[in-house]
Amino acid sequence: ARDIIPKARLIVDSNQVCHYFRLTPDNRLLFGGRARFAPSDPTSDKKSGAVLFREMCEIFPQLSRTKVEYVWGGSVGFAMDRIVHAGQTEDGVYYSMGYAGHGVQMATHMGQVMAEVMDGHPEVSPVRDIAPPRIPLYNGTAWFLPFAGAYYKTLDRIR
Repeated sequence: ARDIIPKARLIVDSNQVCHYFRLTPDNRLLFGGRARFAPSDPTSDKKSGAVLFREMCEIFPQLSRTKVEYVWGGSVGFAMDRIVHAGQTEDGVYYSMGYAGHGVQMATHMGQVMAEVMDGHPEVSPVRDIAPPRIPLYNGTAWFLPFAGAYYKTLDRIR
């Protein structure tokens, strides 16, 4: 474990469809990312796990014989512009959303920011003047995800 991440840091690559990895407290590798653009269910998550294993081995070839013990999936909140949106609705509800897969770091930070906003300091929010985008033809089902995924994975391949 220390050979692949010598200083035990959390690592996120710079791809559009990024990978993140870190060592767990029991010295195992947690490797994640957006493997597929499909709804999460046990069958889909297993397929995603196979994709992530292949991609992990591209980054760390020495792990090609490593056994994967756990695979899980779930939904991730993205805004179409991939920017966090936070503020207050017309009826007084405060919100912070759209972490685009960076929720662990960004939600912690924005929780602190929004506490200050709620305490009467709206100027501390770096996203206070950015309105959430409207999505044409969006009906509550993210039908466009496979197309968006193909687009961003293509950008990663050509850069």
